[in-house]
Amino acid sequence: MERQALALLLSVVAAATLAGNASARRTRWPALSTAGPFLLTDIRDKVDGRYGLAWESLFPMHQKIAPRSTYVRCEEQTPVQLPLRSVHVVHVHRASVRVPGLAQPLAGVAVTVAVTFQWYGPRDPIYLKHTFHLVPVHGRWTWLLSRERYHLYRDDGCAPAA
Repeated sequence: MERQALALLLSVVAAATLAGNASARRTRWPALSTAGPFLLTDIRDKVDGRYGLAWESLFPMHQKIAPRSTYVRCEEQTPVQLPLRSVHVVHVHRASVRVPGLAQPLAGVAVTVAVTFQWYGPRDPIYLKHTFHLVPVHGRWTWLLSRERYHLYRDDGCAPAA
C-alpha cells in the first residue's frame, strides 16, 4: 500500500513538473536586446501623443482595466508638456516584475533609461533616470501601467477633467 502511494505521489510530481516545463516553453521570450528599443518607441509614442498606438502594446490585463478609448482620453488630459531632448537606454536585465493587479510577480525585464527634457531654451535641461518594467506576452514585449495609474483606471476609469 505504501509503495502504491509513493508511486502515485511520484507520478503526480512528475506530471506537474512536465506541465510546468511545458508552460515555461510556451512563454516565448523576445530577444533581451529588443527590450530597450521597444521601450524607447513606447516612450516616444507617449511623448508625441500617440496614446492609441502605445495602448496596443500595453499588458493585456491592463488593457481590460483601461480600455483603449478610456486610456486615450485620460492620457490626453495630461500630455507631456516639455519637448523631449533625448532618451537612451542605460541598462537592461531580466527581473522579477511586480505587476499591478497580480498577486505574484512575473518574469520580465527591467529597463533603465536616461531622459532629458528641454527646459527654458537650450540651457538647464531636466534630466532623469528611471527604471521601467516589461513582461513578455506571446513572444512580444508589453509595458505596464504604474501602480498609481492602474488604481486610477480600476477605481474610476479616469473621471473626465473638471
